[in-house]
Amino acid sequence: MSREDLKKIKIDDLLCSEQISVRTVNCCNNARFDTLFDIISYFEQGESFSNIRNAGRKTCLELEELCKKTLAILSGNDSCHINIVQRKELNSNASLPRYADKETMELYLSLTSVQKEELKTGFNHLLQNYSVRTKNSLSAISIEEFILDFLCFSDDKLLKIKNFGKISLNEGIEFKHRLKRKIQKLSSIPKEQLEKERKLNKYGISNNEFCISFYEKHDHFPMFWILEQHLKHDKTRDIEILIDLFPIFQNKPQHTLEEVADKQRITRERVRQIRNDVFYKTFEITDDIIDYKNKSILLKYVQLLQNKNDWAYILDVIGEAEIVSPISYEIQEKLKKEECLFSVEFVLQIIAYIFRDEFAIYGGFDVNNRDKSWKSIYLIRKTLTKIFDFEKMKEEFNNKLVDNTTDYLIDLENYIANTQSWKQFDFDKINEITKVVKDLLLHEFGLYSEDIDGNLIKIPANKERNLLDVVYEILQTKGEPMHLDEIFVEFKRIMPEHKYTQENNMDRLRPYLQRHDDITFRKRSSIYILKEWRHIRSGTIRDVILEFLLANDLPQTVETITEYVLQHFPETNQKNIHSTMFSGKNFVQFKDGLFGLVSKEYSLKYEAIERESQRKSFEQRLTDLEKFIVENEHFPFSSSEDKEEESLCRWWCRIVSGKQTVNETQQKEVERIKRSYTDYDVDKNAYEWNLNYNKFKMFILENRRVPSARGDEKFLYGWLRRAKNDFLNYRLSEEQRKKYIELAKLI
Repeated sequence: MSREDLKKIKIDDLLCSEQISVRTVNCCNNARFDTLFDIISYFEQGESFSNIRNAGRKTCLELEELCKKTLAILSGNDSCHINIVQRKELNSNASLPRYADKETMELYLSLTSVQKEELKTGFNHLLQNYSVRTKNSLSAISIEEFILDFLCFSDDKLLKIKNFGKISLNEGIEFKHRLKRKIQKLSSIPKEQLEKERKLNKYGISNNEFCISFYEKHDHFPMFWILEQHLKHDKTRDIEILIDLFPIFQNKPQHTLEEVADKQRITRERVRQIRNDVFYKTFEITDDIIDYKNKSILLKYVQLLQNKNDWAYILDVIGEAEIVSPISYEIQEKLKKEECLFSVEFVLQIIAYIFRDEFAIYGGFDVNNRDKSWKSIYLIRKTLTKIFDFEKMKEEFNNKLVDNTTDYLIDLENYIANTQSWKQFDFDKINEITKVVKDLLLHEFGLYSEDIDGNLIKIPANKERNLLDVVYEILQTKGEPMHLDEIFVEFKRIMPEHKYTQENNMDRLRPYLQRHDDITFRKRSSIYILKEWRHIRSGTIRDVILEFLLANDLPQTVETITEYVLQHFPETNQKNIHSTMFSGKNFVQFKDGLFGLVSKEYSLKYEAIERESQRKSFEQRLTDLEKFIVENEHFPFSSSEDKEEESLCRWWCRIVSGKQTVNETQQKEVERIKRSYTDYDVDKNAYEWNLNYNKFKMFILENRRVPSARGDEKFLYGWLRRAKNDFLNYRLSEEQRKKYIELAKLI
């Protein structure tokens, strides 16, 4: 190894090879060390690692030992590992410590990281054989401190350990002798054997016959099987939630947030928070460095996935394939050999997590469930994703299929050579890109080559009709008002293969009915009509009353108003009409049973009757809520200048939290609202953040620069700074983090 080679060893590489800890990585980032070369240079300049922000004793020792070993390798002299002392002492030319047992110290310093990990396990195991007093005293210091400061010095130095008295001295001396023998034994064990034993102990499978025989037969551990055992036997709430909400196991049904909330007896929002947090800290593909607490239930999963060497056999399974899909025969066969019941989708997520520097994942697990543009999940080599935009390519073909009216053939290789999806055109990669695109077209769109050479792809005419046109035609054919139930029955007859038919969910049609320019509703009971039907009154009973009172300058009696309303809604009655006016905010009641409008001025001879404010019915509130969501594209917020919006928000919060009792029919309506508008923001901060994100992105695309800190652009400039600060301090949601990263790449 040369000094130039040190520049190629990144800080993350040192972490993956377990040469340094996460704590030390964070300190290296604080010092702006990018490579091992930077660490060595800092050390050789005589600088103290203790000067680095947040670097404590353990971090300093870790970095000093790393430097000593690296310099020994560069010089070809292992003996320079010996006599590690505080860098500060070296700089001040203080005398090196005089070890009473120099041989043991040399053996310890020559141990590999694997051997030291095994020694740490042995250290903790030996402590269990001594009295509580001795065990507590020695447990209070780390193994590194004990070896460097006490093991190889005279026995009486043990008395300097806090709370370690003379009564414990004999036990301490015996402990030292046994630990020395452990060091001597470890230094003599072959590296391969020690590595195998360490992993067996580390993964908790030292006595498992299947795992041992598998290792002897295949020369590697069944890592998917090991991960499966951990997940299957982990009964903690967080892991149970993760398994219930993601397709981790074959043939295991997924559950909704509501179902899991009922099972765990917590709120839906809390389930969502736990799911996002656990997924982020375990299987989400991110380059963020997460510092786990020592007792974190997730630490074992992270440790299991961090060692690439144990998982390297997967790369042999994949071979030279440029794309891996869920139907991969090699992956399925490997799972059978390991007797593992993981779904292939989850396995691909794991592979992408471990080998993120080699593969990009498309259609992977998504905690937000918002971007489901990919029907399946794929791994594609990053050598290709760096030069070709497969997302853009897929969108191009999707547009072709949607807009196409006649069948035609395209030469795929020629199309790939001329497409705008290239990030960096590479003529030599056209064949490889074409092969990947062929697989994607087959799995995503069912498109395949029509010729022997496999280059001609048939683009079929789009035979699926626009849903807006379908619902309009259903109403036009019927010629009279239809309930949503009736519309959906006809829809299923016309489009039996459509996904809404397969889901048997009529609520999916409601947004199309509400958005159509030529369709409106009648009353509040999900009855829809065409606007062109002038002979059929649209709107609600309240709308008719308002129309009648606006046309009359004087207040009217209930009887007169009822007579007019019955012309349009003959199925109603006077009692309902009276109730509508009495509870409505637009109406005012006068003496002698007269009603007028709040917005109109009447003669003083009509004396208004003061009344207490009446609460709206559940149905009225629900209609107001749905109208608000459709018009504003978000749920009502609690902090709003609009008092009606605040009131609507408080009512909805009481409903979803269960504080307001609803009957079975009303609960179904609540669930319908949740399903129909699941993509809309319920939090004002999230809504405003997304608005500003869109404004900023549009500014970048239009101006090709970052907003300035002056003038009209000042707000966007400040928003970016706040967003960056929130990103660095993990205050953004997972969706917002992804969007911020997209912005950073765009900038």
